[in-house]
Amino acid sequence: MQRRAPGERRNRGRRTWAFAPATAAAAFFCVPVCAVAVAPDSIAAEVVPQRDVFDLVKEWFFDKRVEPQLEGTLPSGLAWSILPTLNYNPVYGFAFGASVSGAGTLGSGPNSRPSALSISGNYSTQGQVQAQFKGDIFTPSGDYLIKADVRYLDTERSTWGLGPIHDNQQEYPMEFKLSRWYATVFRRTSGPVYVGIGYHYDDYAEIVDERAVLGESTPFTEYTGSAVTRTRASGVSINLLGDTRDNIVNPSSGYYLSGVFRDYLKSLGSDLNWQEFWNEVRLYAKLPQQSPNVLAFWIYSWLTFGPAPYLDLPAVGWDTYGRGGRGYLQGRSRGVNQIYFETEYRLQLTRDGLLGAVGFLNLMATTDPESQVFGRVDPGGGVGLRFKFNKRSNTNLSVDHGWGQAGSRGWFMGMMEVF
Repeated sequence: MQRRAPGERRNRGRRTWAFAPATAAAAFFCVPVCAVAVAPDSIAAEVVPQRDVFDLVKEWFFDKRVEPQLEGTLPSGLAWSILPTLNYNPVYGFAFGASVSGAGTLGSGPNSRPSALSISGNYSTQGQVQAQFKGDIFTPSGDYLIKADVRYLDTERSTWGLGPIHDNQQEYPMEFKLSRWYATVFRRTSGPVYVGIGYHYDDYAEIVDERAVLGESTPFTEYTGSAVTRTRASGVSINLLGDTRDNIVNPSSGYYLSGVFRDYLKSLGSDLNWQEFWNEVRLYAKLPQQSPNVLAFWIYSWLTFGPAPYLDLPAVGWDTYGRGGRGYLQGRSRGVNQIYFETEYRLQLTRDGLLGAVGFLNLMATTDPESQVFGRVDPGGGVGLRFKFNKRSNTNLSVDHGWGQAGSRGWFMGMMEVF
């Protein structure tokens, strides 16, 4: 990635546009990986035939349906697809790339579960590189699950110091290269409940705190005690997982439960000994009960114990899939601990499922650096539209407008529901 001279600033457009960091590709290109979780009979059971964007393309331009991806099925039972991708984010501009996705059920028994994995990479107009591998792979019996999250980012991301959001916070641009290696093996204990052990490694290298380079005192240098250029966290975890959702990318019923305790150890290559606890609950219910409309809830707590590296601290938009905090830029609020709540009502506007709308509210509380207790609650909210991108996987293109504290607002776009 090309470095700028100290003091040189780029045009981020940060107050106007803010597309979610984990956004999949733009509407006319991409289909998510995890689509297989939808029940195959759900579409056939509808009285009104369901339609999506590609039905409109067929009606308006072609005599036959054009699928958005190249597909193939291997003897393993996984269906593979190759898709070009196009993203936009104010942090890195337009990003062009491709993704290879595999999804399907490896076994045929009563306890078999759908698996999904993807490999993607892109390059942005601002010279930033992102590559990622993610997988949730069940064995044919459904008794074991392997979760993997491998990432490489050569990027620029800003921070605004520690604590709740307030009007006088300043922006501190930073550059770094992130290498992430997460792997967890789960064993089914009962029904949809799994327990697991994992290994987690984060390496933030070539860190450049731009305002510190100019001689200023910044939240990063104050927290670390010096202008650190690299931090490493290496540790093991114990995990609890429960998942009864009917569809991974667009749930309408069930729950998702995740609890992770990570212990980062110097003996494993971590710079310091510290711990991290992540607890997450997602709930979904149809409201009214016989309608396609859904009321959803998302709650997580992200806590650290000991001297966690600054860039590993809990921060809005840095959750597992980078979808939290609509209305705020990624990293706008950061602290030793953070608690997050969001609720969303998803309304189907047309009987054929082509159009929908959502309204959402989120609340987050972040530890104040002086008192070491949770400060004021920062609210956010907004509304959005949904366009059925693929009726077979029940995948929506989401376009949301959100707003929050201190004049924060922006547009957010994705190829799957936020949670």
